[in-house]
Amino acid sequence: RRLVSSEFLFEDEGWKIVGNKHNISDVRHEAARRGDMSRYIYGVDDLIDVDAKRNDRKLWKFLLPEKYTGWFGVWYGGTFEFTLSSLNGDYSGVNSHWVEEKLHPLNLVEIYCRSCDLFQGATIAFPLSKTQGFDGNTTSYSLIMKETEGWMKDPQNVLYEWTVPSKCSFIEILSGITSVRILGDFTNWYETVNIDNVQWVPAPSRGRYHVPICAQDTPNCRK
Repeated sequence: RRLVSSEFLFEDEGWKIVGNKHNISDVRHEAARRGDMSRYIYGVDDLIDVDAKRNDRKLWKFLLPEKYTGWFGVWYGGTFEFTLSSLNGDYSGVNSHWVEEKLHPLNLVEIYCRSCDLFQGATIAFPLSKTQGFDGNTTSYSLIMKETEGWMKDPQNVLYEWTVPSKCSFIEILSGITSVRILGDFTNWYETVNIDNVQWVPAPSRGRYHVPICAQDTPNCRK
């Protein structure tokens, strides 16, 4: 069973692109089959902002629609699955994202909760470096939704490093998802990236023990 999914059989299902030429733009839907992809959506890079070292500082991402927001605490221990491929682009050197002379590794997925951390907001992300990577060929991902499986938490301060989230902080974010983004901008130049077979799959139910007790406690447990 699935908590929520997108197969793009007939339309784009409300997916958007952020971080391109416009703050928010539409994805494109393809109803035909191309290679291993059939009935999918895709995004096209239309803004290049490279620095002196030819790093693209403006990264575009797929923004998932509203059905992927809200309470998904039961997703803990499940999987985040999707497939990417590319129609064009130079993947000989995947983009390294530098900001003020400091390397910020690419995040394949980012999940944001506006109400978390006592309404200060919180983001968890899965670094691309902790996956098999992406070279433009059709690649399927299955990210395990547990804090010990590679996820990192944004300190919301560029002076600090990202850290492994606590279990309760991780589940708090899943229980109040505001937005979810999947990386589309993998190169330093123009590329076209397709996405398909998106689904959130829950772990086998453990009854009342499925969501740890600490995640049901007071906000103090999330520190």
